[in-house]
Amino acid sequence: MPAALALPLLAAVRCEAGLLPGHPFSNAASGTTSAAFLKLPNGARYEALGGAAAAFASGPEALFWNPAGLVGSGQDLSLSYGALLESAYEGAAAYRLSPLGPVSLALGAQYLSQSALTSFDSVGDPTGSFAPYDLALTAGAGMPLGGLRLGAAAKLIHSSLADQSATTAAVDLGLQADHVSDVGDGPLDLGASLSNLGPGLKLGSVASPLPLTIRGGAAWHASPNFNFLLDLLIPVDQDPYVCIGGEARLPTGAGDYLLRMGFNQAHAHGIDGLTGLTLGAGFDWPGLRLDYAWVPYGDLGMTHRVTLAFRL
Repeated sequence: MPAALALPLLAAVRCEAGLLPGHPFSNAASGTTSAAFLKLPNGARYEALGGAAAAFASGPEALFWNPAGLVGSGQDLSLSYGALLESAYEGAAAYRLSPLGPVSLALGAQYLSQSALTSFDSVGDPTGSFAPYDLALTAGAGMPLGGLRLGAAAKLIHSSLADQSATTAAVDLGLQADHVSDVGDGPLDLGASLSNLGPGLKLGSVASPLPLTIRGGAAWHASPNFNFLLDLLIPVDQDPYVCIGGEARLPTGAGDYLLRMGFNQAHAHGIDGLTGLTLGAGFDWPGLRLDYAWVPYGDLGMTHRVTLAFRL
């Protein structure tokens, strides 16, 4: 099917089923989806790279970006924590193993919450407090097929707001292709994923679709120690946007030091001040990896994310 027909057809089918917002894949749908925490990056490495991960995601964190990147040997455990704007915070954990030869399996969890909020009755009197939260439990698998890596994941999603809660499920699909071409002296990899495909959440009497996202991108390994990344994202609730990232590796006898920089076009939408830029660093030792990402949001403040990964 021609690519130009794919989005209109998907939108028609999903709108008819009541699973897409009005005016999908544009800013006109902003604020109309549920479970927005599923759009948050998990893993400081890819956050520091501007979120460009379609072709580059690997290891246990690939469960949240592109499940095709789960393909690999050994066992890995990744733990992430993010201090977000105001009093919000999020955490994620993912564990990958390869018990079936070339097939890799993974389990993961994502959690978002914030400090307690005050609840009020219909006349404006305080009635107590509550702490909203969102949770997703995910299981995924990746396998090689010819020159491709294929991946899929299923997730159970739960949101709680005051005395209302809702649960739904969704699937993610992905593929990656290594060395599809050469750019200069470096190989070029490609990747694509479809995330959060499933019925929406209904909190009380309000039902909203999930933040369906289509992602495609490339990773250029310009040298053994430098990678350049470019992704195009097509979210259901905003205009398409691009993510760009670069990673430099500095090998040493004890391990590798990594410097990262990126740009996320979505961060710069409607916010004054320094936005869009992402910065980070990492240390990669045998058996252990530590990553950090810093992302400014102009006048709103900044976020910090840390990931600790173990090779078991």
